[in-house]
Amino acid sequence: MQASWFCREDRKLGYKDGRTVRIGITHKVKGKLKLCKNGLHASTRLIDALKYAPGPILYLVDLSGEFLSGEDKLCARERKYLASFNATDLLWRFARKQALISVEKIKPYTGQYDLIVRWLETGDESIKSAARSAAESAAESAAESAAWSAAWSAAWSAARSAANEMLTRMVREETGWPI
Repeated sequence: MQASWFCREDRKLGYKDGRTVRIGITHKVKGKLKLCKNGLHASTRLIDALKYAPGPILYLVDLSGEFLSGEDKLCARERKYLASFNATDLLWRFARKQALISVEKIKPYTGQYDLIVRWLETGDESIKSAARSAAESAAESAAESAAWSAAWSAAWSAARSAANEMLTRMVREETGWPI
């Protein structure tokens, strides 16, 4: 079963395993499979794989042998690495696009709204620090409101599916992968 999995930049397995990840090889595990405990994990939805990402290296993998299905991930006996992609820049673009969806919610809490929007739209490194500082300050002010907290929770829940579609489309455009 094809799925997505993120790896650290050093391209080594975590959790004291340390094996190197390379295209074309298959890693295997022994012992009883258990989600989050023992097995080689991946997710069928990119947004779910991103939730567990220890780094920005995205792999298209094929899970085989015995496997378990969880709510947002799979755990398998074997994982073959089919293709890889350093998704750092793509993930920054994705995060900025996601923030643009609801950035107007902080407008009443900042005098630097236009600066924040300009950075989210362009990723201009020369204004990144100032935009981040302005956004953090606005978010702190907004977070003091109970209504903000409720709205944020509802927005995240509703946006998860749309975010997965956007991220999947971006990865397909960048890599050509059939995900």
